[in-house]
Amino acid sequence: MAKANSKPETLGIAELAANLAEAQDLSKARAKSILDGIRDHVVDTLLSGSRVNFYGLGTFEVRATKEKMGRNPKTGESIKIPAGRKVVFKTAKGLKDQM
Repeated sequence: MAKANSKPETLGIAELAANLAEAQDLSKARAKSILDGIRDHVVDTLLSGSRVNFYGLGTFEVRATKEKMGRNPKTGESIKIPAGRKVVFKTAKGLKDQM
């Protein structure tokens, strides 16, 4: 009996670019360039401390994490996990309602 694939299909930049190119009558190279520019701008905006909102999709923002104690799963030894920052995504209400 074959094991069922539990991971959902992933849509990458190349596939998004191909879909965008077809939908907007662009070359695939131009569509990929646009998507790369959007990605770079989102990263720069998050690094500057601002939030990024994609209407109908959701909001990306950077949140601070506290220092905490963790455990090394191999040895069971307690380790200190330093404070840091992480990117979080909050789904838009409209999308959440459609799920």
